[in-house]
This record gives sequence, C-alpha cells and structure tokens, in this order.
Amino acid sequence: MDTTGRLDNLQSKIEESYGGKISALRRDIHREPELGFDTKKTAEKVLVALEGLPLEIEVGVAENGIVATLRGGNDGPAVGLRADMDALPITEETGLPFASEVEGKMHACGHDGHTSMLVGAAHALCGMRDELNGTVRFIFQPAEEGGGGGRVMVEEGVAEGLDSIFALHLWPGLPFGTVATKAGPIMAAADAFEMEIEGTGGHGAMPHLSADAVVIAAHVVTVLQTVVSREVDPVEPAVLTVGEIGAGTAFNIIPEKARLGGTVRTLNEDLRRGMPGRIEGLGQGVARGMRGDATLDYRFSYPVTRNDAGAAARALETATALFDEESVLELPNPSMGAEDFAYFLERVPGAFVWLGVGEDASGLHTPQFAFDEKILARGSALLTALVLKANSPAG
Repeated sequence: MDTTGRLDNLQSKIEESYGGKISALRRDIHREPELGFDTKKTAEKVLVALEGLPLEIEVGVAENGIVATLRGGNDGPAVGLRADMDALPITEETGLPFASEVEGKMHACGHDGHTSMLVGAAHALCGMRDELNGTVRFIFQPAEEGGGGGRVMVEEGVAEGLDSIFALHLWPGLPFGTVATKAGPIMAAADAFEMEIEGTGGHGAMPHLSADAVVIAAHVVTVLQTVVSREVDPVEPAVLTVGEIGAGTAFNIIPEKARLGGTVRTLNEDLRRGMPGRIEGLGQGVARGMRGDATLDYRFSYPVTRNDAGAAARALETATALFDEESVLELPNPSMGAEDFAYFLERVPGAFVWLGVGEDASGLHTPQFAFDEKILARGSALLTALVLKANSPAG
C-alpha cells in the first residue's frame, strides 16, 4: 500500500474524528490510577473504548493486559504497537480537574497518555482495514514501572510472529511535539541492590565497645562512589546511586545492623555483569576493615532498551513525512533511565520513540507531571503512520 496521501493531515483527521474519545479515556484512566499488574479497571476502560472495532481481542495477558489484533484486507507484515497502563505510588499535586482520586497513586509517567494514544491509533487503523496489508497487534501492557510486565508478555508469546514493533513515551525536556529516537541503545539496563551491614550494637556513649553499623554504612556509601569514578572507563556510561539507607531505633543506641538500597545503570553488558562483584568486594572490604561485615543482594532487572537501526530510521523518516524536519530529532545520546519495552526489542526489531511534551514540563515521576492533551492526537497519528509505513511496498 502506497502511503502517499495517507499521511496528509493525519493528525488533524484523528483529532477531528477521535480526539474527544482519546482525551476522555485519558482523563478517565488518570482519575483511577492502578499499580503494577493490578490494572483491571484500566483494562476495562480500554475494552469499552475499543468496542465495535473489527479486532480480535485477548484479555488476561500478563494478568490484566490486552492484546487486540487487526487483520488487514491483504497479506503483509505483522506490526506491533505497545502502550503501558500502570501508574506510580506518588501523591498527585497537579491541581488538574481530573486529578487522581486514589490516595498515593498517580499517572506521573504518562502511561494514561500512552494507552489513550494507542486506542486512537486502533480506531484510525480500523478505519483503513480494507487497505491494510498484514496485521497490527495493539498491546496494552501492565506493570512497566518495575514489575516487568513486558517480560511476562513476551514469555506468554505476545511478541511471536511480529516483524516489527514500536512504542511511544511522552518526554519532558523535549520541545512540544518533537519526535526523537536513535539507533542502538536508547535507555539503560536497570539493576537493583540491597546491602546489609552487620556490626555489633551498644550504648551511644560507649562506641569503642561496638562496631557501629551506621558509621560502616556511611563509609560504604562513600566508597561505592568510586566504582564508577575510578573503575569504569570514563567514556563508558554508568550510574551507581544509593537511594536508601536505614538503621537504628533510638538516638542513643548504636545499631547492630544497617541497610543500603540502590540502583545501577549501564549500557555495556560486560560492565553490567561485573558490577555485583565490585560492589560486594568494596562493601565487604570496608565493613570487615571496621570489624563488621556486609552481605549483598543484587538483582538484574530491565535490560538495555536497544533500538533496531532500520526501525529507528523508519520512525524518524515517518515522523519527518508526517510532520516536518523541525519536529524530528535523532538523539545524540541515550537516557540512563530504563524501560521494559526492552524485553520486546530483544525478540523483535523495533524502536522506542520519545514524544516531547515541552522543555519546561515537570519531570517524569514527579507529583507535578502533566501534559497538554493536544499531544494525544499527535501520538496517535505517529503510531498510525508507523504501521502505514510498514505496510507500504518500500516499508
């Protein structure tokens, strides 16, 4: 299918035909955020929004995920489009009239927008069904925020048979409406660790009779900063952050134990696999030198989100044809954030694409995160265009 003419005014056509539905769905999802795999209400809202469309719908995937398949009128490639549905354990402070009604939960990463944009694309592509070559698989995924829902969906076969796959993510810091991606790594592997520091407790007035777990933990935190600064090639991206530290029950008691929690971000798999040994070695060395000990629990989590070069180029070309050159950016560097779309990209050639919501927008994972809903039709148009490009003879 020739895409010439099909991209003309696509965004405005989607806005005119489906804009109200997309915005209403986004607000409905935003009011009732759900965490992890527990996205039952969100999934039900998606199903209502898809009613009447010529889709083969599978529910209960990865507990509360949805896979909706559109079969075109002719043979051709199978393209996957994925959106995440879960929220974050954050108390909202946006002041929006449709702000979260669930205490301590908020869509602070734009997943309500991602889900709504994918529904918009489903409506648009279903309207072109007879002219489509191949199939489109609309994937609504739970548990992106640390739950590994993408991994579960891949394990349950959602990626099988796909020729390519794409996903969008709303991105503050980029000019509004800018489409950005790159070949190769676009987001980092994200791993987590906990370290228990063990000393000997005692009276706060008699520290010489104890091995102070708090002091040991403080030295361990300090020395761990040298893992990246002194043991990783300076041109190799890596992050080690200790985000949690806890110990003690009273101001005058030296605690026997302390606990550290942190994250490690890398782009190089060899470096990634070597990190636990260095963290454990330094932690134990410091602790034992101070008459204590340290035990490491290290958990490998999301892998590197690595775009296929051809798919990334297709995304940039499609965005340029759909919008204009000024709205498209080939990223010079990846983010050290992480994304479980990585599991899909390990199985299927595809691309993860950022969609700018403004340079002054509040950051992701903050209580103030919000975005202008004009971005929704733009995202739906881009997802639709990516499928049309894959369906074209040159795609």
